[in-house]
Amino acid sequence: MLQKSSMQRTAEIFFLNPAKSHYLIDISRKIGIAHTSVKSSLVKLIKLGLIEEVKEKKGTRIFPVYRAKKEDKTFRECKKIHNLSFLLESKLIEFIEEKLAPKCIVLFGSYARGEDAENSDIDIFVECKKEDLGLGKFEKNLGRKIELHFSENFASYPKELKNNIINGIVLSGFLEGYK
Repeated sequence: MLQKSSMQRTAEIFFLNPAKSHYLIDISRKIGIAHTSVKSSLVKLIKLGLIEEVKEKKGTRIFPVYRAKKEDKTFRECKKIHNLSFLLESKLIEFIEEKLAPKCIVLFGSYARGEDAENSDIDIFVECKKEDLGLGKFEKNLGRKIELHFSENFASYPKELKNNIINGIVLSGFLEGYK
């Protein structure tokens, strides 16, 4: 795995918790980087349009609070890349390939689109016979529930779900949408 820069580690806080507001000192503690470096990264992330700074009053003092710009296209695109990278680093896809040898594996839903929140699950379509894999360790590492959707016959899926899967990200194999 490649080492992440301080800006990537700072951005990851917003990708993992997009609905939460973050204080500079809290970000610094979570990622173990000096607050001066974190501040520099926050300024760059603001310039890129990924986050915004909002002033919050606590008593007589005013503190800057940082929030993800969840509705921004650039944020969603960067989050999509982060999600995919995070999923691949977990080795979940290799595990599924090794255990099931499916025809294809497709990531779909809010996680694939970069629109997921902290409580969203990860939807993965697996084209093979259904089997229980015990994904607890992967769910713990990814901090999300993993929802596997099995089917030996993709054509039998409801049209809406089929379109959602087709518009997902093929992680392994080849998805034959129409025969």
